[in-house]
Amino acid sequence: MAGIREVARKGGSAWEVRWTDGGRDCQTTCTTFKEAEKEKHRIEDELAQGRSTLWRVEKRTVTEVVEACISADAARLKARTTEGQRSILKNHITPAFGQRRIGSLRARDIEKWIAKLAKNVAPGTVRTIYNVLNKAAKYAIRHEWLVVNPCTGVALPKDNSEIVEKRHFLTPVQVESLAGLLSQKEEWFGLLIRMAAYTGLRAGELAALRVRDIDMLHGEVQVRRTVRRGKGGEWKFTAPKSVKSVRNVPLVGFLRAELTEWLAAHPDGHNPDAPLWPGSRNTGQGGEVDWTRVFDINNFCKRYFRPAVRSGVAGLPTALRWHDLRHTYASIMAAVGGEVTVYDISKWLGHSSISVTEKVYIHLFRQDNTGKMSAIDAFLSGAGQTLGAGASVTPIFGVVGGS
Repeated sequence: MAGIREVARKGGSAWEVRWTDGGRDCQTTCTTFKEAEKEKHRIEDELAQGRSTLWRVEKRTVTEVVEACISADAARLKARTTEGQRSILKNHITPAFGQRRIGSLRARDIEKWIAKLAKNVAPGTVRTIYNVLNKAAKYAIRHEWLVVNPCTGVALPKDNSEIVEKRHFLTPVQVESLAGLLSQKEEWFGLLIRMAAYTGLRAGELAALRVRDIDMLHGEVQVRRTVRRGKGGEWKFTAPKSVKSVRNVPLVGFLRAELTEWLAAHPDGHNPDAPLWPGSRNTGQGGEVDWTRVFDINNFCKRYFRPAVRSGVAGLPTALRWHDLRHTYASIMAAVGGEVTVYDISKWLGHSSISVTEKVYIHLFRQDNTGKMSAIDAFLSGAGQTLGAGASVTPIFGVVGGS
């Protein structure tokens, strides 16, 4: 049972609702007696149903709970993921709910928040932001700071981020046109383009390659790490995106031959830990090759890739992005068909599952039904011969023939 007690305050009276939950004395303060009575009845109902009421006296704010959730997961997540979650907390969650107690959130609050976000950011981004708060709410429930997750069942905008029209798939001829155009700047730029288009490696994976990762004995490139620049400008080498992103990707013959020549001319090719690609040093008159620096693929795109694409010389889509070379790899592998299955493509791309590959590239896999239709033709033809001339066929679906 819960009780109500009037207490004196500077501005007048307030009413405390007091009760015991699991041996713990609890209380909450209301500004009016009517409000206190409602709260008393709600508490008694929850206790009668065997539900904990500790969340009602929980003083943690939404910001504090989200931060606690992020910190609890930091050890098992990549630093980049944790940074992204804290950025979402700072820019989207704290401005909306930051100082509110976690127990005060309601589904209607989340719905209004989602609707507002949807007007300013893409559907996929809305989902990413929502997921951070939803995860924190589940964390709060586990710690008895919250009873009901206000995020559950909230409708989210449809994610159209995987619309095919946003992707560009180059033909082998276009790949060679782009490689040839960039080779005019630096000869090895052509090899870099071919590596991206014919291995499907992500930008960070490609930039992080070392000499040891090119396995000429088995004719494959070994993906073991990725690299990115941190907030402070320092380079961070980490494990690839997921467990299945650690993989071996087979090399086509001409690429294997070109890499053999590249390694033979590599100034530090005898060192297995040497970077496969050189970095550059700004001399004021353009970039100068510097093997002691990390290859900055973002800088490469800014200075060479995008200007080449936008020049129109190679007849490429002007909206072509570096990641479209990965899409190009998937489209070429899918076009080969036969021995190359969707399982192979998923494995070589380093997708977490085949379902991801099918979702992103399902339109590339055209099913040949010729054999199936031939079997049906043969069955129908055989049935006709068995029945003989003038015989009738009992229909399975609907009516055969008509008057």
